[in-house]
Amino acid sequence: MDGFSSFFAILMLCAGLFLSVRINFFQFTHLGCAIKTALGLGQRRAAENVRRKQKSDASGVTPFQALSSALGGSTGTANIAGVASAIAIGGAGAVFYMWLAALVGMGVKFCEIVLALRYREKRGGQWCGGAMLYIEKGFRKSNTGSRFLQSVSKPLAAGFALFGLLASSVGTPLVQSNTIAMSVNDAVLLFLPKAEQRTVCIIAGAATAALVGIVILGGIQRIGKASEIIVPFMAIGYIAICIIVLSRFGSRILPAFRDIFSGALGIKQAVGGAAGFGAARALRIGMARGVYSNEAGVGSAPMAHACANTNDPVKQGMYGIFKVFADTIVMCTMTALVVLASGIPLQAGEISGTSIALRAFSTVLPERTTGIFLAVSMLLFAYTSLLGWAVYGMQCAKYLFGKRAQLPFCILYTVLTFAGALMKVDFVWTAGETLNYLMAAPNMLALLVLNREVRRETAFA
Repeated sequence: MDGFSSFFAILMLCAGLFLSVRINFFQFTHLGCAIKTALGLGQRRAAENVRRKQKSDASGVTPFQALSSALGGSTGTANIAGVASAIAIGGAGAVFYMWLAALVGMGVKFCEIVLALRYREKRGGQWCGGAMLYIEKGFRKSNTGSRFLQSVSKPLAAGFALFGLLASSVGTPLVQSNTIAMSVNDAVLLFLPKAEQRTVCIIAGAATAALVGIVILGGIQRIGKASEIIVPFMAIGYIAICIIVLSRFGSRILPAFRDIFSGALGIKQAVGGAAGFGAARALRIGMARGVYSNEAGVGSAPMAHACANTNDPVKQGMYGIFKVFADTIVMCTMTALVVLASGIPLQAGEISGTSIALRAFSTVLPERTTGIFLAVSMLLFAYTSLLGWAVYGMQCAKYLFGKRAQLPFCILYTVLTFAGALMKVDFVWTAGETLNYLMAAPNMLALLVLNREVRRETAFA
């Protein structure tokens, strides 16, 4: 599976580079505008007027709520444990290739969102959109050129929706609720060493299921409102703690960046005659973790952005550029710098990212404080991931079975959230990755086929 993940990541990089060229590297030339758009800088009055209009439309969410839901869906344990283990396995150079995946991924995410808004439609009075609709409707347009694509548009779209429904209804609630339960158990053991793990997991699972159920049963609008409160607080809090830790290692930050670049280019390994192997391993691990972190190309986030109350696909696409930038360039980099600047020894092949992060933060913070901080961070990251993927599941269920499928999906999702806290879910990680690849295949095909439409949209931006 690791080899396939790496192969898939390289394919994503190549496709992403092609799309970036086709849109004239829009993600770079408009990055500043994307950041200002997402943060609402310099447009308070206009944003307030838009917000007032959007409140009267119950069919969707505000653009920022769509961003928060999508960012919550992709921001997870990969931002902490995934980055730390990537450095242990692939060396500091892996971080460079995570950046590369993000820079290309920003363009891919932009294309996905532009197409999602172009082809979305209202079903049962609510927005429904995402890769399944731009596959179905985009391939059927005569200017796509291929009768074969037109003939398989519906099966490919249904396949994407089915894989998305399975990934969201099985993989996410089981894995993320289990992550929450284990994080709570670790925190409890700091104060109650004799606490029984199963009891703690039952309580944590019940609480998580209740909190998830209360939000998702209120529909996409309630998820959006919850996400726009939790996600910014979560991200800012994590970044703030990282800055506090890094302030103690000011003299080590530049050497950490030097290690990242030298590791990526194989300079350090060249001394020992293993430059090619070291750089290749850094590329393989970094690209795979980068793609996994920001989910660019998977086709998940466009389903949340399609619910936004906006008629401007390009502007909403800028929120997607910011999403990848914040997720990987900012948050993953923070974790990487803490690990590298802390100077903790990394054993070859060490894959327990959580323990690596614990040792890195503990060089500045007391171990008990660090344990609580990481537990809370993992809890919030996993919880927002649960909310984000609930949106994706709702969209896929709505596409396949109509609006009537939303309530049964929410009930099933809540039940599985509780069950996940009590299960051993190692096998679910592999199943979830496989389903993501199955989602990405038709989605990337659609992006390559429909790139002209995105290019036309950006021509006047």
